[in-house]
Amino acid sequence: MKNTRTYLPPMAVALLTFALLRPASFAQPLHVAIDYSTFRYDSNSTYMEFHYSFDMTGLKLARKDTLFADTLLFRVSMSKEGHDSTRYYDAWQVPVNTSDTAAANLRHALVGQIGIAIPPGNYSMLLEMSDRNDSSSMDSVTERIMVPSYSFDKLQTSDIELCSEISAGDPSQQGAFYKNTYNVVPNPKLVYGAGLPIIYYYVEVYNIPDTPVDSLFTVQYEVRDAFGQVRKDRTVTRKKFGATSVEVGTVNGSDLKTGSYTFIFTVVDSAANTYATSSRRFFVYNPGLGAPESAGSSLAGASVLSTVFATMGMEQVNKEFEEARYISTPKEKEQFRELQSLPAKRQYLYDFWKKRDSNPESGVYSVRTQYLQRVAYANDNFRVGSREGWRTDRGRVYIVYGPPDQIDRHPNEGNLKPYEIWYYNSIQGGVTFDFIDRTGFGNYQLVNSSARDEIHDDNWQQYLTTQ
Repeated sequence: MKNTRTYLPPMAVALLTFALLRPASFAQPLHVAIDYSTFRYDSNSTYMEFHYSFDMTGLKLARKDTLFADTLLFRVSMSKEGHDSTRYYDAWQVPVNTSDTAAANLRHALVGQIGIAIPPGNYSMLLEMSDRNDSSSMDSVTERIMVPSYSFDKLQTSDIELCSEISAGDPSQQGAFYKNTYNVVPNPKLVYGAGLPIIYYYVEVYNIPDTPVDSLFTVQYEVRDAFGQVRKDRTVTRKKFGATSVEVGTVNGSDLKTGSYTFIFTVVDSAANTYATSSRRFFVYNPGLGAPESAGSSLAGASVLSTVFATMGMEQVNKEFEEARYISTPKEKEQFRELQSLPAKRQYLYDFWKKRDSNPESGVYSVRTQYLQRVAYANDNFRVGSREGWRTDRGRVYIVYGPPDQIDRHPNEGNLKPYEIWYYNSIQGGVTFDFIDRTGFGNYQLVNSSARDEIHDDNWQQYLTTQ
């Protein structure tokens, strides 16, 4: 909302908040979860909030006087597609202090956000996090983000921000998450259910028609499961008090069965014959409640029981999802990590492949079959020592893009290191991938590519010389 924000230079904020979504354990790897929401700002820019969280179990706390302390280092950059320069960059530190390193205390998660005003467009975003006390402990997230343009004359809604808590705020003491008279604490993991049953939502509505005066408009939400069935819904009539409105509310997710859901928010102005809608996906983990029912009233779990997933053990399920990392989203990776039981993981893997198949009802899962065939080929042909082929650069490229149309191999040319050039003629108008075996032990590393979102280095050939 244009008149409710004062844009300041981006700064990091952090807040300890409960996130009891999985039992704590020590020596967890450092992991960051990230989400974002966009809101209207001005005619040239959109206001964008990055929400992030990380478990304290991944920190290497060091004693400092009577406390245990650490510092997390963050860096975020956004590059607009089609432009070489970085459009936005920021770096900040988040200090962490605790007097209690017991497991119960380490179940807390640090949650923070930064806000920026940025021109609309398509961006590549990179967020990096590292532990100052342990330089080897780090994590990063990359995403392609479409920053929308907001209108100043057409009925429109902001993104839906799903939260872990929303409460009344004090304008005289605006805290880290203060926004339009509310304290809005985000839930970057977008996981609800056991330990966090209440789903809080925040939406801004813009350009509510002002004629006729004193007329009404309607806001409604629906929660739909993976089969499109409505599991929760509510409709509320509002009286117009201006051109903008802030809508907050809650949904009780304690009775939603484990699975993926979509929250759909719609505002309708019948008098002006106009409406606007937005949606946000989230995940529910409620062990013991089973899976959502399909349109035919059969349990989704029953579908799983009739597939290959029903016979897979925990190790197999975890391995297959790990191998699918190249086509899974950061949100999917985070949601899968939150699952504890084998049935829940089987169900998630089943849904993962089903929504990627053009004909999921066939039961063949051609996308899964093709993908796993490529993994098998990569393991057979690109293994380096004990490192599986799918984990290598050549393996990844083969799995993501398929067999190249042509390979130029240069295993032994004078004083040059071994290298290969892969050609794909039908991708993005024709692209190449350049690999160099820098060590001489068969580990060909990707050093340059003309494909979008891949590493690019016009001077890659300088690494070929052995001297």
